[in-house]
Amino acid sequence: MLHEDFSVVYSGTIVEADLLKCLLEGAGVYAVLENEFIGTIAPYVFRGGAGAVKVLVAKGDMDQARSIVEDFSGKATTKPNLRLVK
Repeated sequence: MLHEDFSVVYSGTIVEADLLKCLLEGAGVYAVLENEFIGTIAPYVFRGGAGAVKVLVAKGDMDQARSIVEDFSGKATTKPNLRLVK
């Protein structure tokens, strides 16, 4: 498939993007990651910006992917890791 056949449905950290890709593929939607290597090497530099890891799906799968992405986006929150310090 050509790159023009795909649309970006999500942009975020490598962890978020990879998790969403797994959810989409589990539902039968083929998904690919863009910028995954730079997102792995320097995730703190590219969070949500132009170099963020993007999840792409085929334009023909957009209707099926939309509800999965919306559900994921509503639950995906980046919270700091908190631990009790004594």
